[in-house]
Amino acid sequence: MYQVTLYVLGICCINSIHSIEQELKALCGIISFKGSMPKGKIVIKYKPSLISSKEIINSIEERGFAIAKKIQHEQNNEIYN
Repeated sequence: MYQVTLYVLGICCINSIHSIEQELKALCGIISFKGSMPKGKIVIKYKPSLISSKEIINSIEERGFAIAKKIQHEQNNEIYN
């Protein structure tokens, strides 16, 4: 299991977080989703054998949001992009 933390631009209310959550939970490989306001921080746990962080980001961007920052956690190694 991998985890990605994203700071998403364009999240203006809790409905924005719920919209992203519904979209991502419909994807195969998403284990959990946690979103918080007001920074637009979302934490997603996923199975990398089924979905990539790039696919997750693409799904969010297709809904009209932009990613400001990504922190990827892979097997206890942190990679900052």
